[in-house]
Amino acid sequence: MTKNSTPTTLFALLILLISVNVNANDACQLPDKPTMNESKRYIQCLDTQLDKAKQEQGTWVQKRKYELVQSEEATGNTQVLQLFMRSIKNNEKYIESACQWRYILQLPNAKAAAISYKHCEIQLVNQFTESLKQPL
Repeated sequence: MTKNSTPTTLFALLILLISVNVNANDACQLPDKPTMNESKRYIQCLDTQLDKAKQEQGTWVQKRKYELVQSEEATGNTQVLQLFMRSIKNNEKYIESACQWRYILQLPNAKAAAISYKHCEIQLVNQFTESLKQPL
């Protein structure tokens, strides 16, 4: 059974375009010898970048899930969506582990450790998002 999905597709593309435009600005800057407040603002800026990156990634995950559900309905193949969802969970675990060892490496400097973790997380979230953008 195939439903008319034009409005849903248009809405998803609109959300995607908005999220891409929001992510196109705001580079965080940390001075060479930052004060405590400058470091705090820098980490908050990285948090904002991470939130935007996760939002864009969430949009792409939803887009791909929608496409895989449509494919499942058309073909009857129920394995692909399950594998996709497993890859999402595994990627989340990978990001956590990959960034944790970078964090621990910077200890006992908690500020440097937090910054290292944030940079790692942003990079890996963006990397996975780029793989989601690849055509099916």
